[in-house]
Amino acid sequence: MISMNQLPDWLPNGGSSRIDTPSEEPPYRVLVVDDERVNREILSRMLSRLGHEVRTALSGSDAIQKLESELPDLVLLDVIMDGLDGFETLKQIRARFPQAELPVIMVTAESERTNVVQAFEQGANDYLTKPLDAQITIARVSLQLRLHRAQAELKRSQERYALAAQGSRIGLWDWDVARRQIFLSSRWKEMLGYQNNELESTIDSWFERIHPDDRHPFALLLSSRLTLEQQRFETEIRMLHRDGTFRWMLCSGVLQIDSSGNPYRMAGSLADVTDAKVRDILTGLPNRLLFEEQLSKVLRLDPATHGYCAVLFLDLDNFKLVNDSLGHDAGDLLLCQVARKLESSLRTSDIVARQQSRWCVARHGGDEFTVLLQNLHSERDAEFIAERIISILSEPITIGANDVSVGVSIGIAFGSPAEKNVADAIREADTAMYYAKTSGRGQFRTFTPEMQTEASLRLQLECDLRTAIKSNQFHLEYQPVIRMSNGQVEGFEALCRWNHPRGTLVGPDEFVPVLEALGLIGKLGQNIMEIAARDLVHWDQQGQIPKSWNVTVNCSSGEFRHPQFKNDLLMLISQTGVDPARLSIEVTESTLMQNPESVQIIMSELRELGVRIGIDDFGTGYSSLAYLHRLPLDVLKIDKSFVRDMMNCPETREIVRTIIALGQNLELDIVAEGVESQAQLDLLFQLGCTHAQGYFYARPMLPQEVGAFVREYQPKPASQWSLRTNDQINAQLDHAARLLDQN
Repeated sequence: MISMNQLPDWLPNGGSSRIDTPSEEPPYRVLVVDDERVNREILSRMLSRLGHEVRTALSGSDAIQKLESELPDLVLLDVIMDGLDGFETLKQIRARFPQAELPVIMVTAESERTNVVQAFEQGANDYLTKPLDAQITIARVSLQLRLHRAQAELKRSQERYALAAQGSRIGLWDWDVARRQIFLSSRWKEMLGYQNNELESTIDSWFERIHPDDRHPFALLLSSRLTLEQQRFETEIRMLHRDGTFRWMLCSGVLQIDSSGNPYRMAGSLADVTDAKVRDILTGLPNRLLFEEQLSKVLRLDPATHGYCAVLFLDLDNFKLVNDSLGHDAGDLLLCQVARKLESSLRTSDIVARQQSRWCVARHGGDEFTVLLQNLHSERDAEFIAERIISILSEPITIGANDVSVGVSIGIAFGSPAEKNVADAIREADTAMYYAKTSGRGQFRTFTPEMQTEASLRLQLECDLRTAIKSNQFHLEYQPVIRMSNGQVEGFEALCRWNHPRGTLVGPDEFVPVLEALGLIGKLGQNIMEIAARDLVHWDQQGQIPKSWNVTVNCSSGEFRHPQFKNDLLMLISQTGVDPARLSIEVTESTLMQNPESVQIIMSELRELGVRIGIDDFGTGYSSLAYLHRLPLDVLKIDKSFVRDMMNCPETREIVRTIIALGQNLELDIVAEGVESQAQLDLLFQLGCTHAQGYFYARPMLPQEVGAFVREYQPKPASQWSLRTNDQINAQLDHAARLLDQN
């Protein structure tokens, strides 16, 4: 402890005197914590003469209370105090305020210097020893205060910098070329859909997200002679967003060059200019808005003076299959290659070149493209170009290691001086494209007024289906599933039917594609699942069917892969009381290809509940043989088209044989759909099929008819053939075919 007369001569006396400090700096606030009055007064006098605002605390608890009301710039904290000592007080301070926010200097006696290490471990910024040396005390206090103010100013500067960058809606980057280190601001990452801690600030984080077509040109720009001479650059690049889309970014930067003329540092900004662009982000083609603007300028021009104007509406035929099987990245690359092929086919078209016609190809959206043709001599010229496009896009396209074939369907509509607007022309071409696709794909159709009439009917059908979903107009019929060996019923498949308000029964072949297009098939699937579960419980309660029978329900791809599917099913089981082991869910083969890993997880979760899983219409979709052995399946179902044709077509027969052999190897139940004759039944059984359903046994029936069917049903087992060789089977098939021909 030092006395008043021990203060150095150079320290002026009097409360109004103070050491010269920079005039621009406001006074510092210091809290002195000591339970001895003399120590508090000495330190207070010393700091006050330096121009600081000093507050005192009589104990550690008193200090904690004062910190809650006002935060000082520095705390001088005595170690040995009654009650809450300095170490415990420091511990509580550090629980609330980090070192950079509130510096603490511990004051300890010379004999207590062994506690210095402990003080630093608990978060002290510095220490002073008693008796206090005035010069050392002032020096260390001043150092901590200046350091604290510098850190506070740095923090404010960083906050101003971040706020300014955020307000300007640009992302900043700073690249140390020599050290291969880069700084990417939080706004830079936010523009690509990431939080600051979700994306590392690395060169790879940047360049991997640049569109493949832009990556090399961008790298060349950075090292180009012009960029090095001007020491700055500005360009637009496409960058991959977290949601899978590409965004147009305006990238600007400046360079610092060393004595050898090489850049050693670059810094700049990134701005999202997607909304201002008129070109499609992915393909680089004109977008829909630009296309419509150009169409509006020529739509109503007189053909006699300006030639014919035509709109071609293109839709890729197998894009969804490629996208689902190979992934979205492959789908994006496919769209880009299609765009380049379209440009090439129009650029080299004999008709367009010969007539010096003008053209524009744009991406309409998804896998749809539009083409605007001008100055044509005749309508036949547009048809010729459509044929050329179909021919070019029918050729295989290489995507990575895969050659894929997509094909295209095209609708054509012509401009007219009459009252026709842009929306009408595109709608007419779209309608014609729909007819080209439904006529077998890989074709073109020219719009006629009759098409519009039929399109109106389809629109009416869509409206009717929306109403049908809301008002529960759908019902279920049940077709028995039979074990071939003994002809006994083992369950039913639930088949959805629609009683249209006009009084007709509409089949699923008509309404399911429309519901899928409308995105309503999942809602229908939930209704079907609930009806089937309640019917099964009702039959059990009435004693109409054995407890071992199950019900099979078809599940759409979208519904099966929905994140809430499992929870919805659990809720249904709880509400209806149905035994999950008596439910069987069938998905289409294409569902397996839309993310096999995810599908496998979903199937495993359902199997844990006891639900059986089957593949419906196997063999009609994209080959999924490579995934079958990994999936927890119970049933493999042969499509009725194979069953229908196998008696007369050796190739189809071999397909059926292969499917059955595959199912046997995987130890699955194999169900054949559409069995209508004893000959079909016997052949399927001979090949190893285990179950069948079809008109040979029973037509689909209403729920209230199931009880009577069960009571009256007479088993129809398959014939126990003794012939086993392929030649013998084929001989019997040939004989059966001859009988069918005679009949």
